Amino acid sequence: MKKGSKKIYVIESKIHNKGIFAVKNIKRGEIVFIIKGKKIKFLIDNEERAKIAGLNWIGIGKNEWINPVNHGLFINHSCNPNSAILGRVAVVATRNIKKGEEVTFDYSFSEADIFWHVKCRCGNKNCRKIIKSIQFLPHKIFTQYKNSAPKYFQKVYEKFNVSNFKNKQEFRGKWVNFIKKDFNV
Repeated sequence: MKKGSKKIYVIESKIHNKGIFAVKNIKRGEIVFIIKGKKIKFLIDNEERAKIAGLNWIGIGKNEWINPVNHGLFINHSCNPNSAILGRVAVVATRNIKKGEEVTFDYSFSEADIFWHVKCRCGNKNCRKIIKSIQFLPHKIFTQYKNSAPKYFQKVYEKFNVSNFKNKQEFRGKWVNFIKKDFNV
């Protein structure tokens, strides 16, 4: 991207409030924008802690989020996304994005808080209706987008997918033990 050129702008979205839209065609593999903001270390080990976490935080690692500013505040979820987070902060087109199209990503691929969920408003024919953390993704969806998921979240899915456990109590206990291990603020 040339210095000073712009690929995206923010306007009203059919999905939710405001969204990010392409100024021009963006090719698959291109960086759309870099998520900027303050890095947050925060332990979410129960529903009460989940309620006080930031609404717009984007997960980047174990007990780590970015509290986004600028464009990161406006990227909406889609169950049929056209971008993903590469590494920890680069939003990259996972398919060609047409001029005027909303740039979206699947929130589940950047969230490991098992207490988090949100109603989906994407309107796609494959909409999951309720979006939850990566551990709850159906295997087919994870496999479809696995290569565009950050490595940390791939590992979380493989080790802590809810289907790997006998019951939700076992799943919750092992997850909470994992996130509490070595946690320092």
